[in-house]
Amino acid sequence: MNRSRDHVAVIDPGTRHPELSTFNAMARRSPLPLTYHLPALWGMRSLLRDEEGLLGVIVLGSGSSVNAPEDWQLELAGWLRPRLSRGLPTLGLCFGLQFVVHLFGGVVATLWGGHAMGGQREVRLDADRLWGAARTGPLVVQHREGVTRLPDGFRVVGRSDTVAVEAVAHEAHPIWGFQSHPEADEGFLEANHLKIDDPGPALAFGHALVDDFLTLVARLSTTDSGR
Repeated sequence: MNRSRDHVAVIDPGTRHPELSTFNAMARRSPLPLTYHLPALWGMRSLLRDEEGLLGVIVLGSGSSVNAPEDWQLELAGWLRPRLSRGLPTLGLCFGLQFVVHLFGGVVATLWGGHAMGGQREVRLDADRLWGAARTGPLVVQHREGVTRLPDGFRVVGRSDTVAVEAVAHEAHPIWGFQSHPEADEGFLEANHLKIDDPGPALAFGHALVDDFLTLVARLSTTDSGR
């Protein structure tokens, strides 16, 4: 294996504009190289080209719905599903969580009559091997759908007063998902017209969770040369 090609693929399912501010912020903090992919607008070519050295995947948010799949979703599903089944470390964020759950056979449904919920909310996380001890903190949110039934093999590891499934973990594979946007930065807030009086605590709490995932992937890459 050519270790110089090692990387984590950041998949942006956005259909309007690239989340480059978010990606750049993650890349600056990451212990591993990150590559950026925008299948809805640019197709699957970059993902297919960068398969060598793939250590993990982060799937970002999108205004699209898993319940109204477009062609790019079907292509991405065909690429991602077998890698999930093989246990490729994966982190799904907002739509990314819904997409992963959907691929495993879970159910995603419209919440609040289809009205989008945007801003921040307190999320209670159980103890988990990804972030350690149980903790509670604010996270940025922007969504109108949510997971209403988990597939077999997943458990809820985070909840809030508003949403019953805020975070999930696979019971056997290093796969996690958050309904929120822990990857969000100031650029994300501006692009999505989210007004938060003091976003600092939510951004810091979220970034720590994303960083925990990237650190775990880096650690796994040194002990699992077969990936």
